[in-house]
Amino acid sequence: MAVTPEIEKYGQIVHRRLNLGFDVLSDRGLRVSSEFRLVFELPDYLKTLYTSFGVRLDEFNGEDAYRLPMPARYVIEQSGVIRSTDVNADYTVRPDPSETVRVLEGLTTTRGS
Repeated sequence: MAVTPEIEKYGQIVHRRLNLGFDVLSDRGLRVSSEFRLVFELPDYLKTLYTSFGVRLDEFNGEDAYRLPMPARYVIEQSGVIRSTDVNADYTVRPDPSETVRVLEGLTTTRGS
């Protein structure tokens, strides 16, 4: 599943447009992201830049603050135990999907033992 700060109608548009095979959940008010300490507020110069490009975080996220979560990947067992995390403040650096698959396969192997 993916979690986004965008309000539901925008998350649904992206979900349909990209034909995603997983759920996209809306994190209204960045409550979940805040619990994981992933939220940062854009400085004024970036807010101005975003706005100049037509990016209206206030509209998409449904709040006046220009806040975003850092990209993160968590592998969480059904029991709630976090088995793997990957967080990077640089939004261009993302974990390779093969690493996620490796972690998931490790869980399956461990559980099958």
